[in-house]
Amino acid sequence: MTTHPPEARATREFPVRYSSGQPPGAGQPRNNTFGLAGEGKLIVDATTLTFEGTRAGLGIGGVPTIALSSIASVDYNAEKAGFVIHLRRGRHYIVFWMASREDAEALWKLLPQEKSPEFLEDQAAHERFWKVMEALGKRFYVAPSIIALNVAVFIVMLAAGADLVRPNPAILIQFGSNFGPLTWSGEEWRLLTSAFLHVGILHLALNMFALFQGGALIERLFGSTRFALIYLLSALSGSVVSGWWDPLRNSSGASGAIFGVYGALLAFLAVRRADIPPSSLKSISISTGLFCLYSLGFGAVEPLIDNACHIGGLLGGIVSGAILARPFTVEARARRQPARLLIAIVVVGLPLVWMGRPLIAQMSTEATSIRFQLDLFRFLRAEADLVRRQTDILTFPPNARMNRLEVAKRLREEVLIPWRAAARPILQSQTISQSDSLSARQQAAMRDYVRAREQFLALKVFALETGDPLDEAQASSADERLAKANAALNALLQE
Repeated sequence: MTTHPPEARATREFPVRYSSGQPPGAGQPRNNTFGLAGEGKLIVDATTLTFEGTRAGLGIGGVPTIALSSIASVDYNAEKAGFVIHLRRGRHYIVFWMASREDAEALWKLLPQEKSPEFLEDQAAHERFWKVMEALGKRFYVAPSIIALNVAVFIVMLAAGADLVRPNPAILIQFGSNFGPLTWSGEEWRLLTSAFLHVGILHLALNMFALFQGGALIERLFGSTRFALIYLLSALSGSVVSGWWDPLRNSSGASGAIFGVYGALLAFLAVRRADIPPSSLKSISISTGLFCLYSLGFGAVEPLIDNACHIGGLLGGIVSGAILARPFTVEARARRQPARLLIAIVVVGLPLVWMGRPLIAQMSTEATSIRFQLDLFRFLRAEADLVRRQTDILTFPPNARMNRLEVAKRLREEVLIPWRAAARPILQSQTISQSDSLSARQQAAMRDYVRAREQFLALKVFALETGDPLDEAQASSADERLAKANAALNALLQE
């Protein structure tokens, strides 16, 4: 490093500009990590540089005074009178422009002229990395295609009746959300389709922004085919782990797959760390790790967020990324390795099969609960229509015997008989063995409810046919028992 005798280094002040929107040179940063912007002043003495000015944005805290000995390199653009000073520690840099070329030349003579070995090594690594990037081309199409597909599906859902902000569970289920009672009862395709559905514009925007931020780099590091496989395996992992953790949840969103993409990036940085410039390795690792930790931490305190899906996707991405990572060279990328793709599918897929097996096994407690919830889901859709039909029929007051008989006939044929058919799967379903579980209590309450309504309907039909006040009193008592059973059931369904 060039040094100057103390007597030649009297304190000098220079007016500077910290931000103009353009970098001093090609490939250089636009701003600086200390958050300085606009007009300011640079004070140079025998040992330090002090930068004065207005802070803007999210700059690094601390007094912007640096020792000459902490400078790793100085890039000087004489034509633009611009400087980039890189520091040894923290990979910080300061970008500024001098007021005149004369000031720029004077400052250049006061600054260290040599670059540190660490900086030269990092600079060489950057050059090697970007040469490979340029040789591979700038084309990446999987990440933008996934973003476009998610946006298109959301628009179609809006046209079908979904809300722009609030979730609509019925629409989500209709379009293929990971609704456990359906997923684990023969509709396993929901494990993947659910990754392309979102519950509102904010949910979609946050996920697509995260994919946009990292997708381009990660796709170019792995290659488009491997990136697509990582995305799908991560989506599958997130959905399976979500179902394993809570088999009855109705889950949707690309979060699990996006966590997997970032997990694959962490795996690449660990497995192929020599291929990444040291400064980029550190900054990418920190930002990716913070993204994952923050998102998981937020999900841990927000019950509506499916953190099990996030964790499953992250693990799936880490495993598949570690298997599919290869040297970041043109030669390595030119070699086809279909066996690696198959290995990734098997290594990620086998644990998922093991986790999902109890959910579809005929005799397992989990499967019994899921089948009951499926029966319940189907019954509730029919029940709403039947109850509405019952109300419509009974709101017409019978004033004569013929009217009563007509009402009785309609009530029997349009409500009572269909009710018995709809309730049969509920009454005949296998009893859940864990009597203290929520599903077991819901099953018992649902059976009480369907029996109570059937009894009320039968007694009401009979009372209408006979016109006997005693029969009508029995129907009224049955109606009161029905109201209690309905209240108990609703309380359990809301847990």
